[in-house]
Amino acid sequence: MKKRKRFYNNKKRNQKWTEEEKGRKIDFADKYIEPQNASDKFDSKRPDKNNNSVKKKAKRQKRLKNLLIAVICIAIICVGYTGMDVYMTVKERSYNPKAPSQSSNSGMVEAELRFSSLKVDSISLDSSVMLSSVIDEIEEQGYTSITFDAKRSDGTIGYASSLASVETFSALSAPSSKLKASVKELTANDILTIARVSCYKDNIAPNFLPSAAVTNDKGKLYKDEASNTYLNPKSETAYNYIKDIVQELASMGVRVFVLNDTELPEDIAKDFGGGFDALSKRLYNDIDEDIKLLEEVDVEISGKDKETGKVTKTALKNEIKALEKLDKSKVYCIFSEADKKQLTAQLERSSLTSFIIFS
Repeated sequence: MKKRKRFYNNKKRNQKWTEEEKGRKIDFADKYIEPQNASDKFDSKRPDKNNNSVKKKAKRQKRLKNLLIAVICIAIICVGYTGMDVYMTVKERSYNPKAPSQSSNSGMVEAELRFSSLKVDSISLDSSVMLSSVIDEIEEQGYTSITFDAKRSDGTIGYASSLASVETFSALSAPSSKLKASVKELTANDILTIARVSCYKDNIAPNFLPSAAVTNDKGKLYKDEASNTYLNPKSETAYNYIKDIVQELASMGVRVFVLNDTELPEDIAKDFGGGFDALSKRLYNDIDEDIKLLEEVDVEISGKDKETGKVTKTALKNEIKALEKLDKSKVYCIFSEADKKQLTAQLERSSLTSFIIFS
């Protein structure tokens, strides 16, 4: 019987016939990796990543988009400017200004101020402990402003002035040591600072400037019944002294001034003139700062009931109601022994827009 042929033999037994292992072990997720050169039947349907025409189209669309945005922005700006120009033109035509003033402070001149002010000592404006106490009192009592004496009726100056004339007259007395810093701090707390200036009544300057003072027929200083002396409203030296004080205060941040003692006693008023209107007009024209000048109108309110002699709300209300309404260039300076809080409450309920309380 013929033997079947074997398909293998033992000649190469125990010899390796496969290739050596190369690479790394196969991971379970390798089937999701797409080889760089892999391809299949869907290659023709896939977009060509290296297609230059597609890139050019995308860039062209981006440029068009940016251009469109720029055109829209320019159109909005043009429309805005055109609309504002039309608005301002219409407003300008409808506005009928008065004759131009020589001064640059017409804004404050025409403004009607509204404030409730408390008179404080000048020395308390020290930008330190005393000022903090003043601010606390103002906020507690509900006032919106403080008033201090910058130049008093006796001629003394209530702030640290650097004017040569003030130094010559030795006129400083209990002054505010740091007025500029105090005004800044008060403003930061929404508190208006008002400077009170006694204009012509002065018991110091006339002694150094007799030529700028009111004199009698004998050439000596005029004195009223209380032995007060006065600066001459017709004197340029006297006017410049008052102007320099107001201007220096304005440079320290003070914008509102209450002028008192602008009128001379009746027996000399006809010869020497004076008055708030004439003085304020010159000050407005000569001072470049934006300021407001107010004429002081003094009034005393007792608030006492006629029968009981005690301060009552009804008595306060009736006295306040009897006060005439002032124009925007005047302000009431109220002297009263009544409780400040009670007095202020009645004043705020009245038709008065502005007032200063002296206690």
